[in-house]
Amino acid sequence: MKNTATASILKKTALALALVAFLIGGGANSAKAQFCCGEVSACDGNCTTISQQQTEGTIQHVHDEFTNHREWLIKTFFEQNILPALMLMTEQLTTTAMQQVMIIGSFLDAKHQLETQRLFQELMARAHKDYHPSEGMCTFGTITRSLAASDRNTDLSAMAFSNRVIQRELLSGDTLAGGSQAADTLSRINQYREIYCSTSDNGNGLQPLCPAGSVDSTRINNDISYTNLVDEPLTLKLDLTAEGDPDHDANLHAQTISANEEDLFALASNLYAHRVAPSVALKFLTNQAGEPTDLARNYMAIRAIAAKRSVASNSFAAIASMKSQGEKEVEPYLYAIMKEMGVQSDVEIEKLLGDRPSYFAQMEILTKKLYQNPNFYTELYDKPANVERKTVAMQAIELMQRRDMYRSVLRSEATLSVMLETALMEQQDALSNEIRQLNEDGELVTLE
Repeated sequence: MKNTATASILKKTALALALVAFLIGGGANSAKAQFCCGEVSACDGNCTTISQQQTEGTIQHVHDEFTNHREWLIKTFFEQNILPALMLMTEQLTTTAMQQVMIIGSFLDAKHQLETQRLFQELMARAHKDYHPSEGMCTFGTITRSLAASDRNTDLSAMAFSNRVIQRELLSGDTLAGGSQAADTLSRINQYREIYCSTSDNGNGLQPLCPAGSVDSTRINNDISYTNLVDEPLTLKLDLTAEGDPDHDANLHAQTISANEEDLFALASNLYAHRVAPSVALKFLTNQAGEPTDLARNYMAIRAIAAKRSVASNSFAAIASMKSQGEKEVEPYLYAIMKEMGVQSDVEIEKLLGDRPSYFAQMEILTKKLYQNPNFYTELYDKPANVERKTVAMQAIELMQRRDMYRSVLRSEATLSVMLETALMEQQDALSNEIRQLNEDGELVTLE
């Protein structure tokens, strides 16, 4: 079908070319035409035959020429010249493109490599910046050393102090009051005459009672001065463990206890149960049948009073024990902080913080003194990570302080509840008496 269409096209093309040739060359060949056929108007059949023969030859010639041209165009021009050139061009373009892609890939690799190196360098620089603690951050960690041990020593001192107060009130045999009420009073008078007496008191009229005066003038009236003994110092030489034994030698009155410990016990004796309850003879506690007597019931009332006093004295014991001596490891660092604040004398620092600073002294520095140093504020111009670390450390300190406040509130709550119970005792007794005076009909019986 394709060959037929091609032949038809070639035939039409040949006819068109013949017509053009005839029109163009008609004048030049008129003599031959006249010779062959005469004038065209008089052309006969022979002329037609010759024209038909020329037409077929022309068509065949045109067909052959187109065929040759096609063969030349495809076989020679395209396949032998254009196609190899295109193949070479394609190969060259492909090679060049691959080389360019390789170059682009190298650029991309170099870009990612440089970005990765920059990222590593940024992370390294950030790590050096963020994980390089400042001196101020180290201060928090240094001051809190042994803080837990000091807190534990506080609890131990409070328990021992409270037990001693109860033993004295109950006339326990392990105390000076164990003998009797009189023994407690006499022992305290002798202690007052030897340690706490000031001849200038009582209108300069205590010379007969205290002829020798106090053995240690720094302890005069410490048995009654809460401010001088407990409130002012940050640390007391109060340590009931073996580590507190070296402080006993400094006591000019008794080498079995430190001066602060003896003063605290004397102050507690004046504050709570100044007059202890009298002892009850054994034979009066039970009858011959072994049943409790009325004196036994009175002794239980004495114990109830002692229980209420123990709640009140617990606050005193807690405050005093918070100022008991801590661990010695933290002392050099606390002294160094005070020197940074301008106190250069070790003697003055020891007077302020005490020997082996207490839990109270450590918290005093952590929650107050540390922020009175200008260096704390200048060091806030620091790396953001260090500032955040300081913030977290301060929040932890705040939690500890709030915990101490919580325990103080609990003690206040216990004291308030005992006060309320004591205030209701009279009303309870009055109501009980009225109930006892009711007869069987529920009427109040009055004695005439």
